[in-house]
Amino acid sequence: APNDLPDHPKAACLACVDIQKRMVELRAKWRAEGKPELKVRIGLYSGTAVVGNMGSRNRMDYTMMGDTVNTAARLEGVNKIYGTYTLIGQPTYEAAAGAIFARELDAVTVVGKKIPVAIYEVLGRRDDVSEAVVKTTEAYARGLAEYRHRNWDKAIQEFNEALAVTPEDGPSLAMIRRCEAFRVNPPPEDWNGAYSMTTK
Repeated sequence: APNDLPDHPKAACLACVDIQKRMVELRAKWRAEGKPELKVRIGLYSGTAVVGNMGSRNRMDYTMMGDTVNTAARLEGVNKIYGTYTLIGQPTYEAAAGAIFARELDAVTVVGKKIPVAIYEVLGRRDDVSEAVVKTTEAYARGLAEYRHRNWDKAIQEFNEALAVTPEDGPSLAMIRRCEAFRVNPPPEDWNGAYSMTTK
């Protein structure tokens, strides 16, 4: 905005892929130079929003407001929970799925919301991911299904299968910790499978 951009969810997701790919290269360069490494977290959510110049005659900013914007901002922070870099909501995923390779991570209830949001991690372009990424994604999906059925031990087993392929997989590590906690203190009977965020 203000320009019309066809397929903007797809364009945004592919921009994220390029950003994160470049960040991997830059972190390697900075590491070799003994400099601090920089990481970038991104949250995307698609929907209606108010966009434009806002404020008063004395002070004005070109900005955006609304529920969609707030949800995207929350998803940026949710990355911290899973050790990920780019998270998108279901509307964005559905609009961009033909162009990207992504995995469903979880459903979360973000601060200020009551309805859970399905979240997806963008892992690359649709036809440009390694076999290891595909195998990790498949094992994670099986683990997520078991988790939602409260089969904590089976879920842990599947998440460990993902870790066998990608040892530092943040989402698998996070979900194993959660399964272990639920094994001791199970969620209530009316649990909807969503994780409730307590911070922004």
